[in-house]
Amino acid sequence: MADWGRALKDACDLVRRRTGCDRVYTIAFGEGAPHLHVHLIPRFGSDAATTAWKVADLYRDVASGSRDAAAPQAVLEFVKQARSEFL
Repeated sequence: MADWGRALKDACDLVRRRTGCDRVYTIAFGEGAPHLHVHLIPRFGSDAATTAWKVADLYRDVASGSRDAAAPQAVLEFVKQARSEFL
């Protein structure tokens, strides 16, 4: 269990470093199959859309098409840079 906590902390620290966010929210969804995965959500104090429960509205807005998802190339670049810190 300590390894899971350490891995989650390291992942949150990575998101904080890569995005410059103030904190990272961790959200777990478990519908569907019995498993655990978490979403790490950057929280920016200057962006009211990322406050507490409003983060769920971001998910709904992307799902409904009223807000664009992150650009695929930006996501790939983020992952590439994140991986470079560990490889």
